[in-house]
Amino acid sequence: MPVAADSPKSRADSPPRSAAAWNREVSRFIAASGATTHSFGLGRLIGRLFALLYLTPEPLCLDQIAKKLKISKASASIAVRQLAALHAVHKVAEIEAAGRRDFYQAELSFGVILRKGLLPGLQKKLRSAGVQIDRTLSVSPSQADLQDVPAATSDHHKEICRRLRLARGLYQKVNALFSNPLLEHLL
Repeated sequence: MPVAADSPKSRADSPPRSAAAWNREVSRFIAASGATTHSFGLGRLIGRLFALLYLTPEPLCLDQIAKKLKISKASASIAVRQLAALHAVHKVAEIEAAGRRDFYQAELSFGVILRKGLLPGLQKKLRSAGVQIDRTLSVSPSQADLQDVPAATSDHHKEICRRLRLARGLYQKVNALFSNPLLEHLL
């Protein structure tokens, strides 16, 4: 026989409606965070794990992270290391009763994550791209070299060089933006 919705048994067996809605939305937030990081090429687990730690006030160990996200401990460990490299997660002091396990918390300041984690990596990749653009342009054929080749080949080389110069201009602007002390001050 079904239990009436307002009976003491039905209220005791299920969490209050608001708690169920809250838990559902927290789960959706964690999943959406994974979708966001995936769209930036970082992988879903990175976003899910960061969101879990961000929304969990107390530190979590790898076992707890793995259980809550329904992943292996090895996957949790790899993702924690990736997030630590981005300064998005940090190890906290061990809790004595727990033994030798390491515990982790999310960095709550997105400015710190951007300033210490994401921007330095992006700047390094930009410098590498800038070096490659300059290297490619430095060996591009000169006008004299292109006089003895068919017009189509000459036009092709000129177009490639034009595009590389455009890319170099964009690189210089973006590099100047990321190197601006004002940006660091804002973050």
